[in-house]
Amino acid sequence: MRAALLALIIALGPQALSPAVGIKETAKLTLSGPGLDQSLEITDRPVLALSGVFGGTFIGTPATEPDAAWPRYVITFDIQTGQGVKLAAYVVYYTKNRWTSEGFLYLPGRGENWYRNNISTILRDGQDGKWHHASDAWARAINALLP
Repeated sequence: MRAALLALIIALGPQALSPAVGIKETAKLTLSGPGLDQSLEITDRPVLALSGVFGGTFIGTPATEPDAAWPRYVITFDIQTGQGVKLAAYVVYYTKNRWTSEGFLYLPGRGENWYRNNISTILRDGQDGKWHHASDAWARAINALLP
């Protein structure tokens, strides 16, 4: 029995020992932009729990466009599906107020890069193509990773 269990763990690899990501949950975030030597891959469960694409809890209230001089980052959401992980299933642009650390995100709109990816995952009618405040908890988690 132990030998069979060990063989299964070896066959499945390290993911066999970690909690599985459920269907329609964010499996990974990738953060890229100015000041980062390379893209950051975020698999930290508490951050991913704040990043559910379908619940959209990371998206706050509508906002006016923040200062264009602030660095803009691309955040890519990989989603676990019944068929496996859907890469770049959802993408937002993110910036923060350098003085207050308030986070803002932009949901690409019709005709813009990433819009087709996003609407193939979820359509946010009336929200796409606009700036929003990021939820406070999500902004704190993302800001902690930025330079």
